[in-house]
Amino acid sequence: MIEKIKNAKGFLFDLDGVFIQSGRSLPGAQETIKILQEREIPFRFLTNTTTKSRNTLHMSLLELGIKCEQEHIFSAGYSGIKTIIEMGYPTCYLYISDDLKRDYGIFKLDVNNPEIVVIGDYEKWNFELLNQAFNYVINGAQILALHMGKYYKVDSGLRLDAGAIVKALEYATGEKATVIGKPNVSFFKSALDDINLNPSDVVMVGDDLYNDIYGAQRLKIPGILVKTGKYHSGMLESSNIKPDGLIDSIEDIAKIISN
Repeated sequence: MIEKIKNAKGFLFDLDGVFIQSGRSLPGAQETIKILQEREIPFRFLTNTTTKSRNTLHMSLLELGIKCEQEHIFSAGYSGIKTIIEMGYPTCYLYISDDLKRDYGIFKLDVNNPEIVVIGDYEKWNFELLNQAFNYVINGAQILALHMGKYYKVDSGLRLDAGAIVKALEYATGEKATVIGKPNVSFFKSALDDINLNPSDVVMVGDDLYNDIYGAQRLKIPGILVKTGKYHSGMLESSNIKPDGLIDSIEDIAKIISN
């Protein structure tokens, strides 16, 4: 594992639970980015977080001392925009945060009979809204899931993620969602293409066995699981997904590279 990290020509990183959590940076976050930049090792953030627009997320990282360019951030929310454009600008109903809606202002919204329902991180779910989304899909709307996260970690504990809502709609309607973010192979490939490296040249570091590790390994990218964020005792024993390595925190990346 140490050799994989030391020999990596580039890195793909998850954000939440690895570099940040509940609006603060985690130990080693700033140091890791600084060392990578000093050694001119390219990196990209692959995040399923859709609570913030790409610009807001970038500003938040800078405020936390995590120095990067906006183009370094591959967010599921931003990739969703490109997908809708490729679909020919269908009419939408958005179950996403108010901040992310700023990025989706180029699309026509339809509260009566949308062609797609877009589901991301959304704090306002109740039965009425779930039933509304269900009826949109029953009447022909496609489900566009910005990601399929099961849960995530905040300081107060674990919280259900958007994947639970998407699965409920799939079950009730019999329709299959189009998934944008991790573990979608195309999501990883877009980041690889951006840094112009082969899968064997990079390492993916994340706290999610399915979205981060399995997603990366599907493209033959080594996946390193970090024991922060949503990591918990028994995670490895209860899964068939085996990471290529295990580290205590992102701080270990900085230590391994600098030694």
